Amino acid sequence: MRVFVINLPQSEDRRVFQQQQLERLNLPYQVLDAVSVHDISEDQYGKEAFGWQRPLKKVELACFLSHVKAWNMVWNSNEPALIIEDDAVLVEDIATLLHDIERQFLSLDPELINLEVRSRKKILSKRPLFKLNNGYQLLSLFQERTGTGGYILFPAGARKLLDKAQSHPAATADAFIFSTYQLKAFQVEPAALIQEDQLEAYGLGGNKGFVSTIGRSEHFKPEYRSTADKIGFKSRRMIGQFKMAYRYLSVILKATKRYVALDKAKFKIK
Repeated sequence: MRVFVINLPQSEDRRVFQQQQLERLNLPYQVLDAVSVHDISEDQYGKEAFGWQRPLKKVELACFLSHVKAWNMVWNSNEPALIIEDDAVLVEDIATLLHDIERQFLSLDPELINLEVRSRKKILSKRPLFKLNNGYQLLSLFQERTGTGGYILFPAGARKLLDKAQSHPAATADAFIFSTYQLKAFQVEPAALIQEDQLEAYGLGGNKGFVSTIGRSEHFKPEYRSTADKIGFKSRRMIGQFKMAYRYLSVILKATKRYVALDKAKFKIK
């Protein structure tokens, strides 16, 4: 399985880190030049950044467009790929895990498999669907809130996301992906990937000290262009929250809301 690494050309430290990590793990990879804020004109920003539940920062729009590039690559290649952001830290047995997924579970007809853990609860199937080698298991992923550090995307899933991108406004990449409820999505447990800014939270230490180029939105306070604009955003947010609640209620009998486990012994942090 190929790996697409989303990386800004100027983020050389992250690119070198991924080159060293992926070569050590014996994974073929391709660096995908991320969309920069400098690639987005003010006209494009005005047209594309104000249709979601709040205004997007320009760096968030750039991140979303970078993931769209990766989806196109999966669709055009007609092969699944692991898409990672350039601060992703992978488990040491990732190659075996990817091989198992390709070899055993295409019969599931998966469209997206999330590998990440990120300090938020997820809505998962109560029981694993399959047990993999090395202690991994695969669960249905019904709802996710944050995290696009690393996921396996299959061509059918890429097509659904690209079709949605043609008819829906841009959003943060994670919100866009995981509000696409028609995706047949799964979660690997224990998690096989963690982003650098979560290492300390999970007791892994080894902070790489990367400067954030993706632009996390957890503490972002939006600025509205007008009162009417603000009302429109608030209305869309209410609709989005309603859809999330409806999704939860629709799967509540077969789902549980909990944190995904992580096995620290599977990571080699320098």
